[in-house]
Amino acid sequence: MSVIKPLSDIGFKIQDRRKRSDVPTLAIVRGSAASEKTLSGGEALMLETKPKWMTYAEMAETLTRPQLPRNIHKSTERLVFCYQFYKVRNDWWHLSETEREEGKREFLELLSTFDQWLIIRTYSTLGLKATTDFLLWLIAKEMKGIELFTAALQHTFVGRYLDRPYTYLTLTRPSIYLRHSSRQQETRVQQSESQQEQEFTGEAPYFFIYPFTKTHEWYQLPYEQRREMMLEHFRIGNQFPTVRTYTSYSIGLDDYEFVVAFEADDPNEFQECVMRLREAKARPYTLVDTPLWTCLRRSPEELVKLVL
Repeated sequence: MSVIKPLSDIGFKIQDRRKRSDVPTLAIVRGSAASEKTLSGGEALMLETKPKWMTYAEMAETLTRPQLPRNIHKSTERLVFCYQFYKVRNDWWHLSETEREEGKREFLELLSTFDQWLIIRTYSTLGLKATTDFLLWLIAKEMKGIELFTAALQHTFVGRYLDRPYTYLTLTRPSIYLRHSSRQQETRVQQSESQQEQEFTGEAPYFFIYPFTKTHEWYQLPYEQRREMMLEHFRIGNQFPTVRTYTSYSIGLDDYEFVVAFEADDPNEFQECVMRLREAKARPYTLVDTPLWTCLRRSPEELVKLVL
């Protein structure tokens, strides 16, 4: 018999109650009751073994948490955006209620831990898209943060029951079309820029994103012509002040060229905005702008109650 002290104020105990040979169940022992406990030799060995995902959390300790700038259309700081869409496998619902509750607690602990080094926004797509159940929007200063979070999630109990059918990777950069090139246009551009001083927080109740790619013909147009069409695009969007938007760049990183994200208070207003933008002069130069995702902002605690 031996007395095992926890690695931290939270003790982790792995219990091997396998439904399948490759899927262990993780039970999380919380609170002061786990501070000291007399265990058998086999139990002591299990308690001494920390969850694998914590190894990746320790590797992330050198990372610096980014701060989302008020206006990311103008910010010169380059951030990594990663939109990860997940689907819960049917096998998850074959587990006992106790096993699922244990997995939920570990998942929340993972999100809380990595929130020290990443900005993590959680959204539900449950019932809104057949192929996914939820979205994790990850914001990091470097791609290593995305890599370590994903590795950690895959080594959690819940991670064994998740598929990730869609991932979009982008970088932020200032829009080249908000720069003015002549004094005659300076006043108009400054007005457009001032209207872009909208705060983009990811906290609005509705979140819409889609990847898109421009046609080859678009890039053959003179810069001033492209810029004029994009300023029209901005002016239309600014007529809907409760719809806040940002385009990040996946050129050279992913299959699409851009990912555009919108946050809105009202889906009707967002739909009206999109319908108006369909009439803009730049529209014919869009090659692909699907799939489109409608997401509902949910706290991590709300999310696990809904989807897990």
